Amino acid sequence: METFDAILNRTSVRAFTSDPVPREAIARLLEAAVRAPNHKLTEPWRFVVVAGDAKRRYAEIRRAHRATKFDDPAAPDAAARIEKTYREHLDTPAFLFVLQSLDDDPIRREEDFAAAMMAIENILVAATDLGLGSYLRTGGIMAHGEVRELVGAGPGERIVGIVSLGWPQGAAAPVRRTAAAAKTTWLD
Repeated sequence: METFDAILNRTSVRAFTSDPVPREAIARLLEAAVRAPNHKLTEPWRFVVVAGDAKRRYAEIRRAHRATKFDDPAAPDAAARIEKTYREHLDTPAFLFVLQSLDDDPIRREEDFAAAMMAIENILVAATDLGLGSYLRTGGIMAHGEVRELVGAGPGERIVGIVSLGWPQGAAAPVRRTAAAAKTTWLD
């Protein structure tokens, strides 16, 4: 696939087949990730691939975390949504956690965060190129103590993104975006 095609066709995929993602494919994604620009070549990232029994443990943590979002987790609607979260995570072939080392300098820390996010974008585009589906998750779960423990996040690290990976169940069209021209000012 051409680079522009991969970028323009990349979309978030949440439903995957049960086929595993080969380790070699994930290794290729990680090689693309480390090519991301990073100021002063700090290479502030670290990656943790979660599959197998570790994936089951992550799905259990996600289920418990989701349950905290409801006043009555046992209510039928809440229980169904909690179980859906668990199944969705259990049915995802692999998760790729992207961690950032935290520099003491706040400016460097922000530069490193930007670099880690660019590494994630490289992963997402490379996944599209390989025919894989991907979905980037962020949010409160990244600071959850049990998740941090699962992936071995140290006190000087933060999880900046969790990428779901798998073979898409079906074709997904990219979500419509505002044309770049509508968001661009040209200064001559």
